[in-house]
Amino acid sequence: MVDRSGTRLLLIHHAKLGEWMQPGGHVDDGEDVLNAAIREVQEETGVVGVPRGDGVFDVDVHPIPPSGDRPAHKHYDVRFLLEAVSEDLVDSDEVLGVRWVPLAEVAALSSDSSVLRAVAKLPKWLSGSAS
Repeated sequence: MVDRSGTRLLLIHHAKLGEWMQPGGHVDDGEDVLNAAIREVQEETGVVGVPRGDGVFDVDVHPIPPSGDRPAHKHYDVRFLLEAVSEDLVDSDEVLGVRWVPLAEVAALSSDSSVLRAVAKLPKWLSGSAS
């Protein structure tokens, strides 16, 4: 999620992972992936977003270790580039914090490779030259 000017990225402080990353969550039954992304951002941050550009912005695949009776598995994050219609943030019990971060400052806040990859991809998408 970027702001209207395309100069700031919306990040959440993930409760379980303790890292700053992009908002997201799981798809509910009967819901498509894009609508799930829009819903999750609004639930976690209060920000309403609309798709910017066509199609999937990024896919991140990362391993999840076993936990309890759940075996190790791969987790697929399907990401869309959303633009904020509203920029007011709300507190949520789903995350530890929410903030708009200038693109130039994201690397100082987050070391998550998928967040940094998103920042690197943004210029092409924001200019409309992404393929």
